[in-house]
Amino acid sequence: MSLGCFESGTLGYRDGRIGEILQKTSAESVGKRRGPAPEESTVLAGALSLLLGLALLLASPPAAQAFHQEDRLGISLFDSRENAPEIQAPDLSGQTLRLSSFRGKVVLLNFWATWCDACRDEIPALVSLSKSLKGEPFAVVSVAMDHRTARILPFAKKFGIVYPVLEGRKGSVDSRYFGMGLPQSYVIRADGTLVGRVMGPRPWSSPEFVRYFRAMAEEGRKTAATGGRRNP
Repeated sequence: MSLGCFESGTLGYRDGRIGEILQKTSAESVGKRRGPAPEESTVLAGALSLLLGLALLLASPPAAQAFHQEDRLGISLFDSRENAPEIQAPDLSGQTLRLSSFRGKVVLLNFWATWCDACRDEIPALVSLSKSLKGEPFAVVSVAMDHRTARILPFAKKFGIVYPVLEGRKGSVDSRYFGMGLPQSYVIRADGTLVGRVMGPRPWSSPEFVRYFRAMAEEGRKTAATGGRRNP
């Protein structure tokens, strides 16, 4: 399966910030290495990572377990609970849709293009996930980023896409979503806040992902029933 093609992005998240620090450190150290040798640095970094992991487990087991759940699924968590940037674009029927109109549902926001092989690979799984959670407060929302927008509708029909498809080039897509290549997906809570980002294709229809999104949808339902107060 293709891993997609990635570049540096703009929406900050934990793994991304670490990557930026590593890139900066690497660039500054070219031609004048100081401090421990590469082997020593690797051992030290590994030891620090292990200690940090143990500290998280001991200090806050529920939070650590929640993080590891996203980690196992390949979801890079965001540092802060911020609202998902707005998107406004026409769907395949020509009707203008806003991302914020899906508030009240857990959203898997997927950026893709018809020319992207990795995107094609994961579409059947996205279709299956959408069908598995039909009737739940959950939605797959995709944004096709093709410049040749005439290709999108025939492609969607051919692959049996049953979830909303927005034509990104015909609408307004916040630039903070750009920069990480395709496919790229975002997990959004029912209250419209971001959970994390996924780079590359995933087995979205796997039992693990179905359970994950079903649990998120149930949490969103309970939060809505309590007037927006999250369960402790």
